[in-house]
Amino acid sequence: MVQIFKLWQGGEELFGYIRAYKPFLRVYEYEIYRSVYCGLCKAMGRRYGFFTRFTLSYDFTFLSLVDMAVRDVQLDAQAQRCVAHPLKKTLCATCRNDFGFPSGAAVILTYHKLKDDLADKGLKGKIAAAAMLPFFRKPYKLARESFPELAPKIEQAMKLQQRVEKEKTPSVDRACEPTAAMMTAVFGALTEDKDQKRLLERFGYLLGRYIYITDALDDAAEDAKKGSYNPLLLTLGIEAGGGRELTKKERASLGRLAQESVNMTLGEIGYVYTLLDFGRFRPILDNIVYMGLKNTFSSVKSGKFRKQRRIGRSRADVV
Repeated sequence: MVQIFKLWQGGEELFGYIRAYKPFLRVYEYEIYRSVYCGLCKAMGRRYGFFTRFTLSYDFTFLSLVDMAVRDVQLDAQAQRCVAHPLKKTLCATCRNDFGFPSGAAVILTYHKLKDDLADKGLKGKIAAAAMLPFFRKPYKLARESFPELAPKIEQAMKLQQRVEKEKTPSVDRACEPTAAMMTAVFGALTEDKDQKRLLERFGYLLGRYIYITDALDDAAEDAKKGSYNPLLLTLGIEAGGGRELTKKERASLGRLAQESVNMTLGEIGYVYTLLDFGRFRPILDNIVYMGLKNTFSSVKSGKFRKQRRIGRSRADVV
């Protein structure tokens, strides 16, 4: 079963692009960041079952940090062993930090991603999604019961995503909307304060745009081979399908197109971020917002990100 999870993770993903830039994290900041990742992983196992832990991504570590910052939670962590580190104890955030919402959001989003893969992906993706989906039905039901307002919004956004893909719109902005809507719902659910909620919703919307554009560029070469929907390819009029390889010129054009959209999005993300009060976790969040997002996109644009992600799959401490 573990191999099925690895097969799914090795393909196209909706998540995984919001991560810290490790070279500019101080040692204690990195330890906090890693401890939150490990704490969220254990929380998912406790609440939703062991296999949900295999779908954890750094996006939800970021969500956890934002959630803790909004609630003004002081980190509680202990040295513990886990599946990834069975012989050596590592710092792990404890359940006192309450990872209820991030773990529930992770399960809800992953469940709908699996359903989307089952409908639209290639043979390997369909096989992996079909094998994994039964393990997420009960966790999804539990998460939906815990967060009844979030799940329907994600469902609605996924339906919109299916319409956009079916219509094969060349508009990058329109193609971004479903993912932006998902992240709007997720980040908006972190608070009941109206002013803060409005800012968090806008912040989530922009992160959703960033995720989609980055993912579209990351998938462009594979989509060109398979003839799959990709708004970047359609915008530039690049023919797809039949196993064709992108030319060097086409790759450069795709990179420039995505860069223009991402630059505008990152600019507004930075502005909205300055209006939010994230207190004690600000240095780590600063690193992710101002350096991590840009670094991840640059890695995708250069073609290095997929290779780095595959290497990091089996190591929970890789950022």
